[in-house]
Amino acid sequence: MSAARRDDTREWFIDHAHEPSADDHEGIRRIGIIGGGTAGYLTALALKARRPWLDVTLVESSGIPIIGVGEATVPSLVVFLHHYLGIDPDELYDKVRPTWKLGIKFEWGPDPEGFVAPFDWDSDSIGVVGSLRSRGNINDFTLQALLMRADRTPIFANGGRPESLMKHLRYAYHLDNARFVTFLSDLARRRGVRHIDARIAKVIRRSGDWIDSIVTEDGRELRFDFYVDCSGFRSLLLGKTLETPFLSYADSLFTDSAVTGNLPHHGHLKPYTTATTMSAGWCWSIPTPESDHLGYVYSSSALSDEEAAAELATRFPGISEPRIVRFRSGRHEQAWRGNVMGIGNSYAFVEPLESSGIYMITLGILGLLGGLPGSWREPAAREVVNAGLARKWDALRWFLAIHYRFNTRLDTPFWKTANHETDVSGIQHLLDLYAAGAPLRQRDAVVRDFAEQAMPTFYGIAGVDTILLGQHVRTSLLPQSISMEEWHERKAAAELLVKRALPLAEALDVIRATPEIHQAILEDEDSWAGRGRSFGHGFV
Repeated sequence: MSAARRDDTREWFIDHAHEPSADDHEGIRRIGIIGGGTAGYLTALALKARRPWLDVTLVESSGIPIIGVGEATVPSLVVFLHHYLGIDPDELYDKVRPTWKLGIKFEWGPDPEGFVAPFDWDSDSIGVVGSLRSRGNINDFTLQALLMRADRTPIFANGGRPESLMKHLRYAYHLDNARFVTFLSDLARRRGVRHIDARIAKVIRRSGDWIDSIVTEDGRELRFDFYVDCSGFRSLLLGKTLETPFLSYADSLFTDSAVTGNLPHHGHLKPYTTATTMSAGWCWSIPTPESDHLGYVYSSSALSDEEAAAELATRFPGISEPRIVRFRSGRHEQAWRGNVMGIGNSYAFVEPLESSGIYMITLGILGLLGGLPGSWREPAAREVVNAGLARKWDALRWFLAIHYRFNTRLDTPFWKTANHETDVSGIQHLLDLYAAGAPLRQRDAVVRDFAEQAMPTFYGIAGVDTILLGQHVRTSLLPQSISMEEWHERKAAAELLVKRALPLAEALDVIRATPEIHQAILEDEDSWAGRGRSFGHGFV
């Protein structure tokens, strides 16, 4: 994609309505981002893309290392990066080397085969009821499900001219976090973001919820009109300085630690994230070009660090030296207070069981840019943004909780506790509706709409269906709308496509050599990622 085209993409999103006049002494012109990482640099780039007149400064310490693990994402990031930020896909592929993700494979639930959760789960293109009746699980219910099971992609060999269904089937990126952050930091500097390498020694708080300035360890006092707290779990401004209360999700999500490492894949790139049940939690596997990045998420009350590392090494022989990460699940009461907004782990965190981390960062960024006034003379949309983000995070809590409550794959003490004590009260009414008849997507349209409006589904009704039906949670199965003969015809047609589909490594080579494929994904009006697509609540 040409530089001119990238500039045109960014111009489309510039928010001229909030540019303060030269004589407005309360205009918001200087933004200080405290902390780097994915949250800090995506925020900086978005501010410069949306409001290029802003003086944006990112303050971070090079002494705080990046946790170099694989990062799984959801499809909205493709739109956010290439449209909202105007990042050239060719440059991203060259410098970050992402791989594609079609969904998540769960080694989860009572079925030895586990189940797949593809990004086209809401299409039900082959049929979930037919899959359950034909093979006893949901794994044949969409085209992407079949592609995932075959380790194939929506790129097809056709002699010398490849064909693609990428613009019709949503996909996401697998990223090496260290490489991604390095790329974002370089891009931020090129786009005019100031950078200060320093540790914060003191935060000077004015009356109420207002930060006046920050002081670095080398004595510099830095003052901004607005502060974005991207300091991670330290939550230096939002948590430590403003003392915003923290609301724990520990009654629903029992894990608090992770041990990570890399495992050679010998060139076999899988087009999906894998979530594997372990004795005291679960393990992610995220494919990058060099290796699979693994992380065992566990409860420290059930397992010591040494025991977790040993279990990971036994399950995945050849894994690299382990690294331990600590975390807590929950959110602060508010993301935005006064002239401070927390984005990323400084505001909220849950384990990456549904690859929601960067999605929630981008949602916070969009809330900030949608609600931040151009001047303190204007009203700010703090409470709307706070309420919206809180509801979204709480919905994510309940969605993850049903993964734990109903995963009966192992009978260890941890999983016995999870099966009996995981708090699912915030989604219980939807679980009752499911028990009375599923798939939920086939319920009466009015009831389905009521459920979507009233219940915190996070990824929608189709997501809840997939997780519950995939784990064989008991329900009264509703009749399917097509005959089994038609279902088998649909499956046979999909299988013909899968036979021609390329493995991920070959498909990535094709897309690098065929730029018109990317152009169709990002430009065509009938593409899921075409220009003008929404970045809103449900776009995942």
